[in-house]
Amino acid sequence: MKRGHALATIVVGLTTGLVAAPAGAATALRVATLPIDGTALVYYAKDLNYFQDAGMDVAIQSISNGATITSAVISNSLDIGWSNIISLAAAHKRGLPVVIIGAGGIHTPGSLATQLMVRKDSPLRTASDLTGKVIGCTGLANVGQLGPELWIDQNGGQSSSVKFIEVPLPELPAALEQNRVDAAWLAEPFIHVAEPFARTFATCFDAVAPRWMLGAWFTTPAWASANRDTVESFRTVMTKTATWANANQQQSALILAKYSNLDPNLLKNMHRITYGTRPEATQIQPVIDLAARYGVIAASFPAQELMY
Repeated sequence: MKRGHALATIVVGLTTGLVAAPAGAATALRVATLPIDGTALVYYAKDLNYFQDAGMDVAIQSISNGATITSAVISNSLDIGWSNIISLAAAHKRGLPVVIIGAGGIHTPGSLATQLMVRKDSPLRTASDLTGKVIGCTGLANVGQLGPELWIDQNGGQSSSVKFIEVPLPELPAALEQNRVDAAWLAEPFIHVAEPFARTFATCFDAVAPRWMLGAWFTTPAWASANRDTVESFRTVMTKTATWANANQQQSALILAKYSNLDPNLLKNMHRITYGTRPEATQIQPVIDLAARYGVIAASFPAQELMY
């Protein structure tokens, strides 16, 4: 079943956090990401001095919507950004210049780092129970909507009967607790925020594929061509940081706490994402196919077209 979706382009409020730059003739780099677990590699790299060691002076902006970051990179307001694969696929199909240069978080089988949640007192139990209900997600026509839609359709419900509304991720736990939505798609660290009053309804992302990439670091082809050495340095730092983060979850939680403004003790016990060490077409293709199935893009295309 295919339904049309409008690509979300509404710019949400920004929380800008520029970090200190090292002295000397380091390469200046403007990077944006979301202040959540799956997109946090640049925060870790900054705190671990990996960027500095690689000769890069990186200014990080925290922006709460991947589509907004995509627009900023395309307009040259940023050099490199993180965005979900669906937003990047939609931009590519519209002829906009985007190219993936580094891997972000990946979904692995049974991961609890992203969940569809309901209140503990909710009567909702099955996919069909969601008929006529309202689900909050971080952006329309991205994985926070399409992943749940696919799970609903695969498990006896009809996603066309569900209303999805866009809510910034930090506000989703409160929206669920206050009954403004019947269910919410949440990612860490905000799953842990909601756990005192909410329960897991479904781990929807298992419906997409056993292992797939949630988002990626990207830039424009023109910028990449003009800054080949910087792109390679950035890729190397992201690979190094992903390897460190996958092996040091307690330490990375402390760094994430600084940028998400949450209690470090809370983050120590949250469900953690797995980071990809390099972009792989086989992990990107299922997301492109998902976007085509639900009409975000007119037709699927080879994932290699998105890769640098």
